Amino acid sequence: MEGFRMGRAGLIVGLTVLIMSIGVASAQELTNPAIFAGTLFVVCTLIGIVAVLAGVGGGVIFTPVMMGFTNIDSYIIRATGLTVAMGGALVAARPFLRRGLANIKMLLFAAVPYTVFAVIGALLAGYVKATMGTFGEGVIRFALGILVIFIGLVFIFAGKRIEYPEVKHVDSFTERLGLAMAYWEESLGRVVDYKVTRAWLAMLCFCGVGLISGLFGLGAGWAMVPVFNLIMLAPLKVSAACSKVLIGIGDTAAVWPYMIGGGIVPLFTIPSLIGLILGTLIGAKIMLKVKAGFVRWLIIAIMFASGIRLILKGLGMMGVM
Repeated sequence: MEGFRMGRAGLIVGLTVLIMSIGVASAQELTNPAIFAGTLFVVCTLIGIVAVLAGVGGGVIFTPVMMGFTNIDSYIIRATGLTVAMGGALVAARPFLRRGLANIKMLLFAAVPYTVFAVIGALLAGYVKATMGTFGEGVIRFALGILVIFIGLVFIFAGKRIEYPEVKHVDSFTERLGLAMAYWEESLGRVVDYKVTRAWLAMLCFCGVGLISGLFGLGAGWAMVPVFNLIMLAPLKVSAACSKVLIGIGDTAAVWPYMIGGGIVPLFTIPSLIGLILGTLIGAKIMLKVKAGFVRWLIIAIMFASGIRLILKGLGMMGVM
């Protein structure tokens, strides 16, 4: 019975991705604005559902798929990817903050390097677009292809996340920041007190993650949760909550350079944002009924397919192929 359920879920997800691919391929050919927006809304809703079942943010799938399988300007896609990541994070931020899962002190510490470098990445994206033309477009697609394949490898080989890490030593820098906090854990029925460590290393990581997020228009949850959980040794729930809220802070700032540079196109951005948020809500309900951990491997396949496609398109735009 369990095998049947898993097979049925796999069939549903497989059909979803097939429909998604067909929708993306046809959307770029549509000239009627209403049909284009409607098709994009459906495609992004499906992306949101699949992303939640795989435990990743919609932007991680949206940007590579759109850049790899459509001819839409990558600057517009990356601007929309940041907007999508920001919108999803802002929706999720309120309950995390209200319940005390998001550590305000840790957020204030991480927000500065992440936001500053996300804005730098967005400005760099505008510079590449303005000065390097088609060659720059090829460089961006090629670099994103490499990054997407790396993300796929991270999903395969990354160490197991720890629900309640044990902090044996807190370095002096982290101690002075006073990042220790507590939250109420429903599953345990008690308050969990925790400390964190290696804040100096995490700060460097947030700089790099912010630069990647701003430059490529990717949601950064795939990188920030491991930084909080595996480097700073924060509890897994706290790490996930802080990651979501931090994306809402940093990407809100990083969207502005794209907006000023003309990267926000309402006909493209609004259906994408609404569709992905709706897909996230639907996916969250489906997740309660379906054991969909195996969908992670489907996302890995999408990452590799998109990465290879992006590398080939990038090489073609750079004149290498």
